[in-house]
Amino acid sequence: MGNDGGSIPRRNEMVREKKKDEKADRKNQAIAQNFFCALSKLPLQEPIVGDELGRLYNREAVLEYLLDRSAFGDGHSICDNIQSLKDVKTLKLTANPTTSKKPTSLDGQPAARFVCPITMKEMNGNSAFEFIWSCGCVFSEKARRELPDASTCIVCDAPFVDSDVVPINSVDLESLDTLKGRMAVRKREREDRKKVASKAKSKSKNGKRKHEDDGGGTESGAANKTGLKAAKTQKSNGMS
Repeated sequence: MGNDGGSIPRRNEMVREKKKDEKADRKNQAIAQNFFCALSKLPLQEPIVGDELGRLYNREAVLEYLLDRSAFGDGHSICDNIQSLKDVKTLKLTANPTTSKKPTSLDGQPAARFVCPITMKEMNGNSAFEFIWSCGCVFSEKARRELPDASTCIVCDAPFVDSDVVPINSVDLESLDTLKGRMAVRKREREDRKKVASKAKSKSKNGKRKHEDDGGGTESGAANKTGLKAAKTQKSNGMS
């Protein structure tokens, strides 16, 4: 390659080396994202949750973060979108049946702990995986696209819409922008449901209070009615 005083590396050689290094970095990043918690950096251990941007976490780490936002130092920059457990989904993963038999794959990578339940592809960063936000089932993108019915989960048959599909650890900027948009929509929907529930609860309380003020449905109301009836009877007897 040069740099030893004897020769000068050519530009195309330097470009090839740079691309090779970048490819290795992407591969290592993909492995890290699929084997380690994005927050604690510890190996992923069930229960595992995914956020609306497709990042994977140990549920225990998320709970610790919610209790203490400074617990992981850079936690805010990693998952500032997580404000409560409603912002993550517990994932239904399929264990790799061969992990105990082959701790490493043929290319020297650690064997993936999870696989697609349909194609049996390993979840190691080499194949695109996704999960359904409404049910939490995880499978490969290829499996979903190859099956005809795209309106029900291919694992549990629960209905879903396209906006429920969350790519896992996607690096595509356009895809991430789409996920952020969907995340904002879900947040508004949750807030709207909360407002509706609050109004219904308030209306129910007001109706109950009015009912009690009118003397109905309570012991005091019944006593008041009995007292009024007795007073009328006594007055009638006195007049006679």
